[in-house]
Amino acid sequence: MLAALQFFELRSSYIDRELNTPFPATIQALTDIWHCTPRNVKMVLRKLADLGWISWQPGLGRGNSSMLAFLADAQDILLEVAIGQTKKGDVKGALELIDRFGESAQVKDGFLEWLSGGMGFTRTLVTDMMMDTLRFPVQRFIVTLDPASIYFAFDSHIIGHIYDTLVDFDPITETFRPSIAHFWESSPDCSEWIIHLRKGVSFHHGREVTSEDVIYTFDRLRLNPDLYEQSWLFTGIEDIRMLDRKTVHIRLKEPNYLFLHVLSVKASSILPADLCRADEAAFMKQPVGTGSFKLVRYDESVCILEAFSSHFRGRPHIDRVEIFFLSEQDAGLLKEPDWSRASCTEQNVYNGYLRKSAGPDAEWREVETISPGCSMLVFNRRKEGPQSSLAFRRALDLIIDRGQMIADLGENRIYPARGFRTERGEAADPSKKMEPAADIYRLLEQSGYRGETFRLSTHTRHVADARWIQRRCRDFGIRMEIQVRRAENMADPGFSPEDDCQLYEVVLGNDEIQELELYLQKGFFPSALADGMQETVKASALAVMSDPDRRNRWRRLHELEDLLRQSYSVLFLLHKKSNTRFHSSIQGINLNSCGWFDFRTVWFQPHSLA
Repeated sequence: MLAALQFFELRSSYIDRELNTPFPATIQALTDIWHCTPRNVKMVLRKLADLGWISWQPGLGRGNSSMLAFLADAQDILLEVAIGQTKKGDVKGALELIDRFGESAQVKDGFLEWLSGGMGFTRTLVTDMMMDTLRFPVQRFIVTLDPASIYFAFDSHIIGHIYDTLVDFDPITETFRPSIAHFWESSPDCSEWIIHLRKGVSFHHGREVTSEDVIYTFDRLRLNPDLYEQSWLFTGIEDIRMLDRKTVHIRLKEPNYLFLHVLSVKASSILPADLCRADEAAFMKQPVGTGSFKLVRYDESVCILEAFSSHFRGRPHIDRVEIFFLSEQDAGLLKEPDWSRASCTEQNVYNGYLRKSAGPDAEWREVETISPGCSMLVFNRRKEGPQSSLAFRRALDLIIDRGQMIADLGENRIYPARGFRTERGEAADPSKKMEPAADIYRLLEQSGYRGETFRLSTHTRHVADARWIQRRCRDFGIRMEIQVRRAENMADPGFSPEDDCQLYEVVLGNDEIQELELYLQKGFFPSALADGMQETVKASALAVMSDPDRRNRWRRLHELEDLLRQSYSVLFLLHKKSNTRFHSSIQGINLNSCGWFDFRTVWFQPHSLA
């Protein structure tokens, strides 16, 4: 790799020189290119000549120039080196190399065409065994694999394959089923619980799960509320103790009729006490769980999972999953993988979409669903600035014409949002008109706004929306500055001291816990609301969990949403659609609400009678 890099640097310094045509060059010039001593220059030249990439003829005697010639096409070698790096898992480094030394789009096109050929399902022979690999690109990075710090849905999806929770929640039937725990019981008011652990559940490093691991996992969060995003789920535990090696007793401070939900969320994934306690930072770089897949590689280029043969629910059919992290631009240039042999062991498909075998003339189909959530502006009410004025927030709400935003930006933006979910929003009101400009100016005058800079922070995926809002604000004399943060820099999603508001998107499930998370997880509304309102919201949200009646719990959640809307603490913006393409011969891939499928149930059918 070093020799190739030195060759590319040399070639880019003499880019106009033709192949097989000697030209004069000096050792001094080469020391400037490679930033090394004349002695090292001669060693590099000898190495490149031995590889057959150059010829070097030292000048003999005073006044005779040395002659250099390029014998190999640098672009061919660049493609070869990039492919070699990718085979080692460094697709990010390969693309950076191409972007740095590629003289035209031809090299990147050739690389992405090769990369496309390896995406989807591949079957290879490894030591007399067939290995089935699922390989695909994503346009996002994993921010964390720590269940206690989950913020992004994609992180949660991967975490769900590495770890297991005590119980599982089925969103289709809205029922709970055993996982690491095979049985549980509670007091009538759900303030006291006994959890019975399944025998024979092993972590990836071979040790069996015990009560100590459950206690360590929950204590780690409940005793450190300032360290972990998900600690709010466990602060209600008064005491947790071991009755025996496979039985845990939990006493809560208050009744909690959603405690089984708490035990089923990804934040409750059980960690091995011995490994995590020894060195938590190192553990989270290469975490170990009980999940159906174990992590074998995780860096800025790739995440590789391999099937855990000893999983208590049985081994997955897929042997290996390779997830490549690519930019949106690069991922968009890849060809669609061939999923025609994909099948699923469970015919339980998100939103009811199921395609049976369609024979040799099968076509690509597309499922379009409305993403369960919305984009929003959340104001920092804990900071002095224009946003501290109700009139200013109302003016901004009127300035943002959601219908026009959809018309201008298009793509996956589909409905205006007036709440988290479409069923509570004004999603079907395309006739709503823009408020008169006079009302907006009146509110701005009432707010006392005098041209101060208003700072909006957002994620890279929402830059287009932020800039649209910035242009609209400029039309009314509002100076808005946009601060863009990458996903990997948003492990702590709370407001920075400079932010006046944040633009982000939330994705919700159909259970109360995911909505409560917005009010109780410190990175969401608690970091934005003024002190008095923050206390009111927190008390109201905690009361939801103590209510035994499900309809009452949803009524309380809707009241909290109304409080945010009526105070203009949050401006609900847009609902978006999600499009998932699949081959019509797929026999039932399990898709979740984000359009990702479950690696645990997918398999590929190499032979068929059809």
